[in-house]
Amino acid sequence: MKKILLLCLGAAVLLSACVKKKDTITGDAHVRFVNAVPNSIAQDVYVNSALMNSSLFFGAATSYNTYTAGVNLLGFTNTGATVANLAYSYASAIGDYATVYLFRDFTGTLVSGGIRDDLTAPPAGKARVRFVNLHNHLDNALKMSVTGGADLFTYLVFGTASPYYDVAPGTTFAPFAIGVTAEPVIDLNLQAGKTYTIWLYGNANTEIYSNSFIQH
Repeated sequence: MKKILLLCLGAAVLLSACVKKKDTITGDAHVRFVNAVPNSIAQDVYVNSALMNSSLFFGAATSYNTYTAGVNLLGFTNTGATVANLAYSYASAIGDYATVYLFRDFTGTLVSGGIRDDLTAPPAGKARVRFVNLHNHLDNALKMSVTGGADLFTYLVFGTASPYYDVAPGTTFAPFAIGVTAEPVIDLNLQAGKTYTIWLYGNANTEIYSNSFIQH
C-alpha cells in the first residue's frame, strides 16, 4: 500500500473498547468531519465514546466541533449502531482547526485522517481553494488546472492536500490523471471572500469526481 500522508490513520476496533481519554491538555481544539466513502451507510461520529455528530452521509461535512485539545478517541459507526467501523486516537494542538476525513485506502480498508485548516481570509475580491486527493482507485497522481488556463499543480498523490490558491470568483477547474476518461469540470460558483475545500474521489481508475464544502 502506498504511504498515506494524512495524520493519525487507525485500524477498526470496538468502540466500547475505547472509553478512556488517554491524555488531556488545557485548551480547545476544533474539528469537523467529512464522510468521503462513496456508497457508504450514514455514520455517527463519537469523541471519547460520546456522540458528536449523527447521520453523516457520503459527501456531507459537519460544522466545527469544539473539544479539549490533546489526544482524543474518535470513532465512526453506522448510524444507530454501537460497534465502530473505525476508532483511533487523534491528536490536536490547542487552537487547531482541522478537518477529519473518513475514506478508504488502496486496499479498500476504512481509514481516517485529519488535515489542519487555514482560516485566514482570502484577499479582497478573491476566493480561496484547496484540493485533497482521496481517490483510492487511482494510482496516478492528480493534476489540476484552471479551465482553459494555467496548472495549479501537476502531482497530487493519494492522501495529500494541495496548498491554498487564491482565484477569481467563478473560476472553474479541470482535473486530469493518466488513464482517466471521465473528468467533469469542477464548477462551484466560487464566491469572493470564501474558502473552499475540494476533495477528489472515484469508483474506478477511469473517473475523477469532486465534492466540496465551504471551509470558512
